[in-house]
Amino acid sequence: MKRAPEQSLRRHLIKSLLIPLSGLWIVNSVVSYPLSVQLANDAFDRELLNSADSVAARVKVVDGKIAVDLPPAAQAILRYNNKDRFYYQVATEAGRNIAGDDIPLPAQESKPDQPFFRYDNLKGSPVRILALTVQGPSGISEPILVQVAETLSSRKQLVDQIIATVVLPQIALIALGVLAVWVGVANGLKPLSELRSAISSRNRSDLRAVDGSLAPLEVRPLVAAINELLDRLREDVESQRRFVANAAHQLRTPLAGLKTYVGLAQRLSDDDRLTVLLAQVNSGVDRMSNLANRLLSLAKAEPRSARPVLSSVELNEIASDATGQLVAEAIGKRIELALEPSADACYVQGDAESLRELVQNLVENAVRYTPSGGEVTVAVFTKEIPKITVEDSGPGIPKEQRNLVFERFYRGPDCNEPGSGLGLAIVKEIAANHGAVLTISERTDGSGTRVTVEFERN
Repeated sequence: MKRAPEQSLRRHLIKSLLIPLSGLWIVNSVVSYPLSVQLANDAFDRELLNSADSVAARVKVVDGKIAVDLPPAAQAILRYNNKDRFYYQVATEAGRNIAGDDIPLPAQESKPDQPFFRYDNLKGSPVRILALTVQGPSGISEPILVQVAETLSSRKQLVDQIIATVVLPQIALIALGVLAVWVGVANGLKPLSELRSAISSRNRSDLRAVDGSLAPLEVRPLVAAINELLDRLREDVESQRRFVANAAHQLRTPLAGLKTYVGLAQRLSDDDRLTVLLAQVNSGVDRMSNLANRLLSLAKAEPRSARPVLSSVELNEIASDATGQLVAEAIGKRIELALEPSADACYVQGDAESLRELVQNLVENAVRYTPSGGEVTVAVFTKEIPKITVEDSGPGIPKEQRNLVFERFYRGPDCNEPGSGLGLAIVKEIAANHGAVLTISERTDGSGTRVTVEFERN
């Protein structure tokens, strides 16, 4: 399946603007060229006509013959041009050359006193030729053909200048237009960037409606759709939480009654085989009670539509209370359970009951999976950033399983210890609700497990 190409609104708008502008520029360039040629011809053709009139004015009759009184100085003035070569010719209407250069005769007969312009080649170069038929001097009835010609270098230069004057500013305007659209779109998308930042900065427990009052009108329907989705998600999360809490709560009462009856049956029974069976039932009831309690804790720790109300909490006190609850269990397994408080008070913003449960779950988990004779250390740090670490000398957690152990009901393939698989899931939820960062690593000596919970500074 092909991946859909990434769409950029900015690029789309610029492309939508650039294509028609480029098309207009091309059309304008095509149209501008013949107009530029026409303008250049108009300017230089007037000069040619003036030159032709000057030559015609010098035609005289000398000794009964037609002659051109055009001294070298006058010819030098006519022919002077830095870039082009100038030619002139005075001939009879029949084509007999009287004076000047040999210029090809026009293909069609020109009307008297009406200039006729054309392009031709003269001495290997393209030229612009003006043919002008004038009345001969007094005493001569035959019309005189005056032709002047000029090469095209100056005309081409003028055409290029006109094209550059017309076309290059348009390129600059197109570039400025693209830049203006780029900047305008960037400013126009700024509310979207702010909206994205506002959403991405939320923690996963914040399912409040997005404030779309500052969003552009075109985006408000999208914001409304997101808010509807958040409403449905919030309702689903709350419904799931209530179901888990109610189910766990409803389980606790019959389980407590069942445990009572099992204990009574154990005291009344003299049958050793029945006593063994009742002991197994009692152990199963304990596991189910523990699971129900964990489910209740998980329901309390799950995200709500708003963050919990936090207050200033001292981590040393939390760690001491939570660790004290596990001393008896650690002694029963001959595990050395140590607490290393920070030298200074360590305050964070949090919910004391939830944080106490977080530390208690970490310590309980460490004690459970640490072999007899091992050690578990709980430490509180205030330097640089407030944090709690729980280290154990157990078998450790492979790197590929460290993200999985926080999933609900996950138990490693080599795990033989009894448990519900919810302890670290509850830790994860509580840490997320407090904006804390949770990581798993080895101890400094490379053995065992270290769980670190880093809090935001108060």
